[in-house]
Amino acid sequence: MRGEQDLIRTLRTAAEQVERIDLAEAVAARRRSRRTRQRSRTLLAAAAVVAIVAGTTFALSGGQERRPQPAVTPSAPASITPAGKLWPQAIAKVPATNSTGWKMYPVTALSPTEVLLIANSAFEKAGRLEVYDMARKKTRVLGDIPSPRKKYYLQHIAVSSRYIAWYGETPQDPDKWADFWIMPRAGGTPKRLAEVAADVDRIGLTDDALVWSLKAGGGVYRMPLTGGSPSPLPGTKGLRLMSWPWAGGFASERPDANQTRVVNLETGRSADVSLPDQVEMMQCHAEWCTGIVDSRMVVQRVDGSARKTLPFELRPHGARWLLGDRYALFQVYEPDREKKGVPLGAVYDLATGVTAGLGERSGAPLGGNVGMGGSSSSPSLTPFWDADLQYYEKCGSGGCEIKGRGGGKEYTVVNLAAVTR
Repeated sequence: MRGEQDLIRTLRTAAEQVERIDLAEAVAARRRSRRTRQRSRTLLAAAAVVAIVAGTTFALSGGQERRPQPAVTPSAPASITPAGKLWPQAIAKVPATNSTGWKMYPVTALSPTEVLLIANSAFEKAGRLEVYDMARKKTRVLGDIPSPRKKYYLQHIAVSSRYIAWYGETPQDPDKWADFWIMPRAGGTPKRLAEVAADVDRIGLTDDALVWSLKAGGGVYRMPLTGGSPSPLPGTKGLRLMSWPWAGGFASERPDANQTRVVNLETGRSADVSLPDQVEMMQCHAEWCTGIVDSRMVVQRVDGSARKTLPFELRPHGARWLLGDRYALFQVYEPDREKKGVPLGAVYDLATGVTAGLGERSGAPLGGNVGMGGSSSSPSLTPFWDADLQYYEKCGSGGCEIKGRGGGKEYTVVNLAAVTR
């Protein structure tokens, strides 16, 4: 088996050469600043290596090995049932291109039967919002996404009962700024709310306002949807939005920093996250958290109760893996490339322990990938994959590359808003 560094080089080569489903998360990452983008790629490569190499220690801090955590009892091996059998009502086949030939990617769910899509007019260039109706099996246009500056890229999208909002930046320019837009949820002409001189992290929508948090130093700000001056929300210094009304505090500004607080910005209720010893990359929903201890995924409530270690087959999916309000997306480890029926990934319900398999690996070391709506500001409700995209390994004197063939016509989407609890 290749060494870890060789696998990292192989994965990076694949990320540059396979422009389909496995790039869905990279597309979102590349819109960020170059500094953040480089850090994210390193984390993604390291996490992907863990999902592939047997016995590799997950290391993000100088390559130091982690000691076992005997206080946490390992659970039994996972029984992974395909999502289509568990949640048939949540499965949809969504076109990968629109009527103009633009590539589309799922963002999140608008309802149990509607999937929000972003259509790119060029590579990484968002040009339109559309929605796929699972009941009618049709796509309709919501509206165009303006591009007010050169090298302008949409960053994140938020959804409420009345509006869809987003913000854009020029990440290749040195100045820090962002502009905010809203569009009626039913579609229509977008309205530009404001422009701010700030490095925006995430956005959210209340009934009457747009809210956002900052990358450097955190802090949450509010602006009425009717316009006006932004104002900071009291007591939010150091906090970053999770999904309105929830925000989180973090141990540092590193992308892999542990989350240390969960705060409800409507009620003011705040809770410290009970961190296991030597945990890494702890990330939380409002009630449930998951992180890595000794190369194993750990799940617990915010207060540390109901803590358990997941089966070793479930590995990190990149640097961020939360979905919806109680789910996580994991990769599935299986060293035998020829073994049939190995999922590309798995949706794990943090509250119930139900594990749903997504797709089927095609036999290469990378094995395919599952997208998770990287343009969604809140954890996406729509993991997706291209079932027709097949991966293969091509080796030569210069090394080995993972390439893709086929696919590009439709995605299989799991709409978690349609899952009955």
